[in-house]
Amino acid sequence: MKNIILFFSFFFIALPFIQGQIIGSKEAGFTDKNPTKLNKPIRFSPYKNNGLLFVDFNNYAVREIDQNGNVKTLFGGPDRKGFMDGDKNTALFDGIHGVAYDQKNDIIYIASASNNVVRKININKDGFKVKTISGVPKEIGFKEGKADQAKFNSLHQILLNKDGSILVLDIGNAKIRMIKDGNVSTLVGSDDASPIKVDWKYPIDMAFDGKDIVICDAGNSNIYRFVPGKEIKKLNLDKPLKMPHGITSDNHGNLYIADMGANAIYKIVNDSKVIKLKETPENGFGNLNKPADVIIIDGILYVADLYNHQIKQQKL
Repeated sequence: MKNIILFFSFFFIALPFIQGQIIGSKEAGFTDKNPTKLNKPIRFSPYKNNGLLFVDFNNYAVREIDQNGNVKTLFGGPDRKGFMDGDKNTALFDGIHGVAYDQKNDIIYIASASNNVVRKININKDGFKVKTISGVPKEIGFKEGKADQAKFNSLHQILLNKDGSILVLDIGNAKIRMIKDGNVSTLVGSDDASPIKVDWKYPIDMAFDGKDIVICDAGNSNIYRFVPGKEIKKLNLDKPLKMPHGITSDNHGNLYIADMGANAIYKIVNDSKVIKLKETPENGFGNLNKPADVIIIDGILYVADLYNHQIKQQKL
């Protein structure tokens, strides 16, 4: 009997994030323990041990959700607004709109829309160190070249390439820009100076889909597929979107969209068919208030429900 009890105790402890669990009490705030409180969760990234990172925008923080649904603040907080590199006692953050995790080197990268910089955070047992790696703090503009002299205009999502380069969405300049070997260049953009030109207005989120990059443009309500170095094309969807704000891929031919304008989550099949995900008593999708992002971790779709200050999920 003792062995049976031990087995079931281990079984329940080892369960992954339970389907239907909602993170956040719906009241804006800043607490990790129950009742957990968030303040405008806006962007996701995969993290270690099948967990995920999320940007808690109005708390100027990046926080972790582990497999069991526990929340832990990694850095930042409502008292850490501003700009300063340094350690846990000095570093300040503002306008975090993108986050990415380098699993190989255990480094977190963030993109700031307010400070117009890309920063890296090394976390270890002694705390963390924050260092700005690209951009001129708090300066708005457009400039290529050396990373520490480059200029951006409202940076949003950030992706890490296998070759070590960093891709960022520069919304104000309507471009995807690359940081590599200490230099910044443009991959695709809306002006004639871009090596690959595209007619978009407000590209706000991007994700890998295999070797391709899929992008949602909140300005013209379209989705794009970018083959780096080759071409970019707008998807021909069978139903219109209103304001796509978040995008992810299951790497099996399906995309998922957080449509902020429609307060809905959509699945796109074969780059054309648009299917609205149904509300269930568990997922809370019928009560979304400006869904900002989506991500798939270990077969579970997570949704950043911005104005409800919650993270919701559904098993796929």
